[in-house]
Amino acid sequence: MRKILLAIDAQNINSKTLDFACYAAALTESKLTGVFLENVLFEEMSELAGASSYSDEISVLEERKKKTEDNISFFREACEKRGVQSNIHRKRGMPTDEMIEESRFADMIIVDAEMSFKKKIESVPSGFVKDLLSEAECPVIISPESFDGIDEVIFTYNGSGSSVLAIKQFTYLFPEFNNKNITLLEVNKENEMGLRSKPKISEWLKTHYSEMDFKLLNGNPEEELFKYLLEKKNLLLVMGAYGRGTLSSMLKPSRAKLIVSTTNFPVFITHY
Repeated sequence: MRKILLAIDAQNINSKTLDFACYAAALTESKLTGVFLENVLFEEMSELAGASSYSDEISVLEERKKKTEDNISFFREACEKRGVQSNIHRKRGMPTDEMIEESRFADMIIVDAEMSFKKKIESVPSGFVKDLLSEAECPVIISPESFDGIDEVIFTYNGSGSSVLAIKQFTYLFPEFNNKNITLLEVNKENEMGLRSKPKISEWLKTHYSEMDFKLLNGNPEEELFKYLLEKKNLLLVMGAYGRGTLSSMLKPSRAKLIVSTTNFPVFITHY
């Protein structure tokens, strides 16, 4: 991996997400590109609407400009302190469209689950993040609220091509994890056959990882997966097929807030 994008609200940088992004970039010796997003049409017009005079409008615009420049400086300094090569892209159009276009020419995106360009409070993940997960043309990592390292990588697996693609994409992007504890996790409804194509996936995994475990859970997939993950620490979760099946159900507002906030670990997501 050589090019990681970090989605950043130009007016409100998340230092914890930046910390995780610097970790990923340093680990893989990748350049970290901060994509500073501004929904100019909505945000500036909304703030200017409250200005009572032309001078107030100028003051609002200058304040926004200064805040963006301060956040860019903060990003550059954070990368420099961690020995990470950095780059800056400033985007002043529709944030989702801008990030999807950028994703076509990147290896991976890192984003904060709560990142939003709306004034109202949104569910987790935000609408912006859900759109990004559905449409991005490269894998996406949802960053944790805090980060203490990664001791285990859990691959969610259901025998589908999409779940295998996510495993392969992660493996190719992060060969640095080949000595970590790897768990292939399958969650099936009662009476369903488990660990489909186990010999084949096992053979492939053994060519890339030295430590592996297979875990099969039975019951409601979303509930069993959440209960299993709730007991874990310092892990990274790999999932495929956003918008369909288990992941789609997990990321409904009722479950997503628990998965993303309570369990507090990075989630790697990709799709066909």
